[in-house]
Amino acid sequence: MGKKYNETYTMECTEVKKDTGVAILCATKEHGDVWIPKSQIHDDSETYKAGTNGTLIVKQWLAEERGWV
Repeated sequence: MGKKYNETYTMECTEVKKDTGVAILCATKEHGDVWIPKSQIHDDSETYKAGTNGTLIVKQWLAEERGWV
């Protein structure tokens, strides 16, 4: 079974703690603090850089790889 590149996983990011330009460190209730590569954040995500919070939508394969689903 291949990676699910078109499917997504949604979680809530209460705060972007750091933004390196290529990744963000999000505080989440579900998984604690998590680093997310910006390349894996879906265009419809409310959270994508410093100063944003709310719904964080990432690629499903990333969520599976990290053991979130």
